Amino acid sequence: MRRSAPGTSCDAFEYDPEMPHGAGKLAICVGASLAGVFVAVTRVAASDPCVPMPVTHRAAATSTQQPPQDSFTIASLNMAGQARIGDVLAVWVRERGFDVLLLQEVGDLSADGSAFAAALGARLGYHFAYAGADRLDDTTTQGLAILSRYPLDDVRTYALSYHRLRFRSRCRIALAVAVATTDGPVQVMNVHLDTRINSRERIAQLAPLLDALDGVDGPQIIGGDFNTMNIRWFRSMWPFPFLQRQAAAVRTRLGGNGFHTPFSGGRPTFRFLGLPLRLDWLYLKRLEPLEWNVDTVRFSDHRGVWARLKQ
Repeated sequence: MRRSAPGTSCDAFEYDPEMPHGAGKLAICVGASLAGVFVAVTRVAASDPCVPMPVTHRAAATSTQQPPQDSFTIASLNMAGQARIGDVLAVWVRERGFDVLLLQEVGDLSADGSAFAAALGARLGYHFAYAGADRLDDTTTQGLAILSRYPLDDVRTYALSYHRLRFRSRCRIALAVAVATTDGPVQVMNVHLDTRINSRERIAQLAPLLDALDGVDGPQIIGGDFNTMNIRWFRSMWPFPFLQRQAAAVRTRLGGNGFHTPFSGGRPTFRFLGLPLRLDWLYLKRLEPLEWNVDTVRFSDHRGVWARLKQ
């Protein structure tokens, strides 16, 4: 049954110290006026419904030794569950010369995520790893994939904290690998964080990844869809634009662990309520970005991010 959102007063919300100066009353009233757009669909289960799924890891069919390189290129894209995007991804990878590709929302009801990743890996001649996060039905899953020109070692997943949202609650994981580049191994983590949560919860979802990387030597990358909307969410349902700087909060937290990103400015990667948002990131540690860009990728509602890096 469809229910209208309850009325909201412009004075009903507490001050948030992350709120930019001058944004307060305007953003609160904007958020209150938007509240009626969202409706509760179903009540989620009381317990965590997420069950770990097996990881699919396959080497390229014809693996050849790669010549030494002084840099490598990595990209990330939320492909929005679009099975028809395979041709576009293959062209994007080849034209840009990507060595490593991180994908989120891989798989839909027409094609299991592992099957899509396997087909794309075979087409490119790349190694791949896939981990399901959500089961769509009895036979198909949607999850994260990493494809690489270089062999993938030490493949593992990390369960991230589950949030009971008013609707579209989803299981969240990170997929981690060691990419065996010609210059040595690079630890890579592919993430897809929750949507309608606030800065504190978003940083908490990253905690197990930072704990796992603490004390690990060598270059590291955390990339993917961080869903860093500069929005404060009230009860995971009503958005109040500009009351939080979630991108800055995540950047500060990762910066405390030695990570940096070249994507602090430039094109947004997504639009929500007409707002230009930067949801997709590559965070680097012990790596130097030589060039980077944000690309439009057909069929996805996200733009892709990529960077050429030097160890």
